[in-house]
Amino acid sequence: MGSNSYAFLKKLKNHKKFETFETVVAKVMAFLMRFSFYTTRWTVIGEEIPESYHKKGVPFIVCLWHDRLMLAPCVWKWKKPLHVLASHHSDGRLIAKIVKNFSMPPVYGSTGKGFWAVKKIIQLIKAKEYVAIIPDGPRGPRHKLAPGAVTISKFTKVDILPFSFCVKRYFRFDSWDKFLWAWPFNRGVMVWGAPIVSAKLKNMSEKEAMEYVESEINAASRKALEVLSNV
Repeated sequence: MGSNSYAFLKKLKNHKKFETFETVVAKVMAFLMRFSFYTTRWTVIGEEIPESYHKKGVPFIVCLWHDRLMLAPCVWKWKKPLHVLASHHSDGRLIAKIVKNFSMPPVYGSTGKGFWAVKKIIQLIKAKEYVAIIPDGPRGPRHKLAPGAVTISKFTKVDILPFSFCVKRYFRFDSWDKFLWAWPFNRGVMVWGAPIVSAKLKNMSEKEAMEYVESEINAASRKALEVLSNV
């Protein structure tokens, strides 16, 4: 593709009509997500964990992998909103528009490069708000943690709650994250993992803490798959 083509695509993405198109796509996606979620029979594990934080009015950071984004917004059942970190990348902008349909305010930026995003998230947590970070987004590597979530957890002394889900029938996109698209009329398992306590992370090096958080998110996925194979 030549430079003229790239210039055209860049111009198109900045055009108001393209923004309208993205908004329409986001609404359609939100509908399909809800349709898949509410026509699926779910087994939910660990829901008492976020529930206990809510009852105490204690904030937390939700962490899940990018390929498990499809049905995650449907899981949030609490009145207080979940603020979702979304990058300025085209994928991030679409995610932001989608989560708005679930009354989830997006926070634009990156915990790896965007100081403003980190500052905003810290402000939200100090105000006892809930935040979701996709730590391998927006472009991977797949299932590899960027340092932002750990840094924020240590600084704010707020715990991280890993989340994942698995379903019987799905389609995997040929994308960097192997995005999982869950079909409707399905059978699935959602898992809230054990809290990753901030105080424990503080006693670890950055590398140890990142590996630990990675392993706990992966453990939630493995648990969901294990339970799903027996239901």
